[in-house]
Amino acid sequence: MKILVDEDSQARKQLDVLRGAGHDVVSIAELDRNGSLDPEVFVLAQSSQRVLLTHNVADFHALALACPGHHGVIAIYRDGDPRKNMNYRDIGRAVSKLEASGVLISGQFHVLNHWR
Repeated sequence: MKILVDEDSQARKQLDVLRGAGHDVVSIAELDRNGSLDPEVFVLAQSSQRVLLTHNVADFHALALACPGHHGVIAIYRDGDPRKNMNYRDIGRAVSKLEASGVLISGQFHVLNHWR
């Protein structure tokens, strides 16, 4: 899967886990775009034909609804209880499960927490 990783999700270890699973991953920092506004990040994902990976669920859900022809958004909810949050490996496995499922990703907003 071709993935653009949002600024809030681009820890080096996360990128390594995703790349280790065979995904074509680029982060906002690697594109020298840290500090970009959410709509700019969304447009960048579309212009580079990448699925957007983010923890910023609310803002990107709204953008995905407003632009139905997008390449897909995969979002991770953070829980108030840190023990319930997904770690880097959980996220990597969830992305792989989602991709392997055959479920349509393009034009969709997926919550990765459901793919644990």
